[in-house]
Amino acid sequence: MTTIVTEALWPFDNNTIEVYGTGFDGSPVGNPAYTVSLFGFSAAISLLRSSNQYVSIASVVPFNSTSFTIEAWIRPFLLTNAYYGIFGQCEASVKNLCLYFTVKNRKVYCGFYNNDTMGSTPLAMSFWIHVACVYSVATGALQVWVNGVLDRIRLVSPYLGVSEAALIGAISYNSTVYSFNGYIDEVRYTQRAKSAAEILNDATLTLYYSFDGGSTMDNGPNGINASSYGNVSTVTGVVNEALQFEPVSYLYYTYANAPLYFLRLGNYDFTIALWAKATGSLAASSLVFIYNGWCVHFLTTTMCGQLNANIWNGTNITSYGPILTLDTWTHVGYTYSYPNGIRLYINGSLYSTTGIVSFVTSTTPLYMKIGGTDPSTFHCSPYYGGQFNGALDEFHLYNRELTASEIFDLANR
Repeated sequence: MTTIVTEALWPFDNNTIEVYGTGFDGSPVGNPAYTVSLFGFSAAISLLRSSNQYVSIASVVPFNSTSFTIEAWIRPFLLTNAYYGIFGQCEASVKNLCLYFTVKNRKVYCGFYNNDTMGSTPLAMSFWIHVACVYSVATGALQVWVNGVLDRIRLVSPYLGVSEAALIGAISYNSTVYSFNGYIDEVRYTQRAKSAAEILNDATLTLYYSFDGGSTMDNGPNGINASSYGNVSTVTGVVNEALQFEPVSYLYYTYANAPLYFLRLGNYDFTIALWAKATGSLAASSLVFIYNGWCVHFLTTTMCGQLNANIWNGTNITSYGPILTLDTWTHVGYTYSYPNGIRLYINGSLYSTTGIVSFVTSTTPLYMKIGGTDPSTFHCSPYYGGQFNGALDEFHLYNRELTASEIFDLANR
């Protein structure tokens, strides 16, 4: 029996439950284990191919003659050129009756049995990778995506299967089950073809706080919610509401494991974007502080209110910004990549850059504080910080370097 549903999510937080209540709860096969998740604060499922481990779903997920998107975060280990299933639903080994989303020859492969497409990018082992298979019944376009980038597209006829249960972490192909080898997290089904912008956001928008209604909930795809400390209040923002920070206050994370996995990787691209409004008086402060046995005040203001973007490569490297105007909203974009170094954008325009610079970081995932720090952090580069006396709005963190046009768009929404 096919269940009517438009979206499903399996976060694998120490179980195989589908969290939207669709009835697509899974059953573990082969006694798989769980491990620390992609973002550190929850769990992911760990599958051993040698033990034929996967998740079986008794109900039929609706793919028949419809558009769909399947997304997952995967961390593969020791893959060969064989099949390593991510998601499958195979009624028969006949064209358009066997759906598979898998890794083959270390590349992403998706289709409906002899009616498919394979990506061109070899997957790196032991790294978290966002993968997606997107099909539009209106256009016939079948797409595979890797880390938010379109990897291959082909025009195909639709999947027609109606009676077979689904598998996560495995596919059935020619009557043989091929399971995955590694970790899988955040498997998501959507009954429509997601746009390129949506796939890119799902893969690269690590967290987003709108702060509307004073909320510190993550409005992005990953659910990395923050907690507030001290006197944080709701004020009118650039877009709806913003958060006002008073002494001593900040946002932080209560998770046992640090959620910002990618910032531990040296020279890994990232972007921070936010609106800031200084109030009261200008002073030395820390707007964004990164730490966990290693620490840097990424965005600061000096005693005179000059906004600076900082990074560490054995010594402090700074891209210098303007002096903030009191009671005036300023959009700040901080992008980093190895060849471009820091690029500091103010109100959508490039203001300063460091040029090429290496980023030396921690060996462990990192925590973040937003809106202020106390004097115990002043030993961290650039050796000052403190409470930001002002308001913040529309905070974004990406695991990639945004383009100048993307920063402009964020500043002019």
